[in-house]
Amino acid sequence: MSTSVVTVDGARVRVSSPAFRETFSQRSSAGVPVPAGEASTAVPVPSTTGSVTRRQLPQDPGAGRLTLTHASAATSALAESILDAEDALTSVHRSWFAPAQRPCAPRADRVDESTIVARHAEAAVRGVPWFDLSKRRQAAQVARRRAHSDIDVARRAAEERVRAEERRLDAWWKALCANDPATVTEHVDGVFAREPGTRAKALGAEGSVLEIAVLAPGEHVLPAEEVRMAADRALTIRRASAAHRTELYRQHVAGLLVATARRALAASPGAGSVRVHVLRSTATGPYDDVCLLAVAEIAREDLHRADFGLDAVSLLGRIGRGTVLGAAGADKAMEPVALEVVPGLAERLAAMCCTERRASA
Repeated sequence: MSTSVVTVDGARVRVSSPAFRETFSQRSSAGVPVPAGEASTAVPVPSTTGSVTRRQLPQDPGAGRLTLTHASAATSALAESILDAEDALTSVHRSWFAPAQRPCAPRADRVDESTIVARHAEAAVRGVPWFDLSKRRQAAQVARRRAHSDIDVARRAAEERVRAEERRLDAWWKALCANDPATVTEHVDGVFAREPGTRAKALGAEGSVLEIAVLAPGEHVLPAEEVRMAADRALTIRRASAAHRTELYRQHVAGLLVATARRALAASPGAGSVRVHVLRSTATGPYDDVCLLAVAEIAREDLHRADFGLDAVSLLGRIGRGTVLGAAGADKAMEPVALEVVPGLAERLAAMCCTERRASA
């Protein structure tokens, strides 16, 4: 089955929905695929290190406020849930991932000695009269020798299987540490597939640079309301302004880019840097219109000395190389980036979707 990608304008490409959604299908915690076009029910909660304070509430000069002393418990709970949702969206870049380690072959299979001994003992006395004790004793001695020989053979075979697996793992680990394109692409794809809620695919590797495409959620993940605080520390819950939604979404996209780079670098010890393309898709009938929201390359050495107490946009500005982040839109939280920023991205998406379709056919 062929899959084509058509350029709609300078910022969007159109791809067949089944192919695109199979490529960027998201996995639930139970391992069940969730189509890429469907809303995610949760935003990953980052694990943080160090002291990170909650984002300060914007000041609200308006009237009609609900003070903390007079607000109902329900209002306080609503405000807390809104702030928690905003923190989850804007703190994705603080997620930590354990670095990959060389796997070890499983221990040698246990040899069932009792079964082997019993089999030889039964075979040795078959046909020997029960009253011929001398022959039965001789047969038992022969059976024990044969059983011990078979046990030794089984043990050596099990140990050889372990050694063969160790040799295979050695070759695989060396290829991964050398950033072999086929090895690292397959491994990183497997890592992302096992991460609940992650929709990312490896585009390939060249030299020490690994390329990743990650699908960002739509604006439906943004809270519909925002919490503001006046100078007298009075609380207001009102409909989120366009500027507030734009800031939240830009922080989330930047955080998603950094978190994806951290996950990919943790999984690929041979990669020196990761170039991440953040995509967004909009379903239009049997097709998905895909646009680029952000792109940046992040080096491993820059991540090691990064200050994750910063917000995501500020952090990306410090450690990102060739960073391009979509600007605020008039009718949406974020405008796409021109496709010419990443030459050949549409063609690579087409090739990747074709491969996924053939694999699932």
